Amino acid sequence: MSLPLLIVDSGSGGFSLLDAIHAKMPKLSYTYAADYGGCPYGDRDSADIIERMLCLVDAVQSRETHGMILVACNTASTLILDRLRNRYTVPVVGVVPAVKPAFERYPGGKILLLATPQTVDGDYLEGLVKKYSYGTNLERYGSTELVRLTEKFLSDRTDSVDFKEALTPLDQKSFDAVVLGCTHFSLVKNQLQEIFRDAELIDSAESIASRIDLVAQGSLAAGNERVLYVTSEETPPLDYLKSIGFSSRNMIEL
Repeated sequence: MSLPLLIVDSGSGGFSLLDAIHAKMPKLSYTYAADYGGCPYGDRDSADIIERMLCLVDAVQSRETHGMILVACNTASTLILDRLRNRYTVPVVGVVPAVKPAFERYPGGKILLLATPQTVDGDYLEGLVKKYSYGTNLERYGSTELVRLTEKFLSDRTDSVDFKEALTPLDQKSFDAVVLGCTHFSLVKNQLQEIFRDAELIDSAESIASRIDLVAQGSLAAGNERVLYVTSEETPPLDYLKSIGFSSRNMIEL
């Protein structure tokens, strides 16, 4: 039996993956579960993130079984994937910073990783850098404020949100590439491109969509059904949620 995809995230970040997923699997049915009550994850300790994410997945799985789990949060992905794979028999896919393609495109270049503090300071990132950098330096900048501003931008639907202030320490620096190591940041890619005018902004949306399509091999449900679960009423407005395919939001307790 074909089952829907489960997408879990700390908040709205995973919405940035939907266009790429739709392009690969236009009629895919999926459930999106967002822990707005715990967002942002980037300044929480690892144990708290792991507990909240496991509780979120368990709560949704208890309501409906899914054929694959996508952890659409970079921060959570660096901590939780093995635990979910041990807990569930379905495939589990995570989102990791796209540093590998950045190193490949700009060997010896100036590359910035823009992510959360939890991600930039984590052991998982160190492993990626050691494996793929080949001596190319990676500057890292962790910001949870940028996550909060992205959520504010989605809620207010206004251009008055000042992203540049959150990036003040980078004012006088230039880069060949900026890796968007938090899925939230891809939602404001246009605004970030205005700040990093000469840099290529790189995220993992296309590669994640391809990975889901490859692993699924047509096994996921294609009924075009989309369900949204949230842990707090502090979400983007319903008109925005409707614009990306969700007709309602359903509360879930952790």
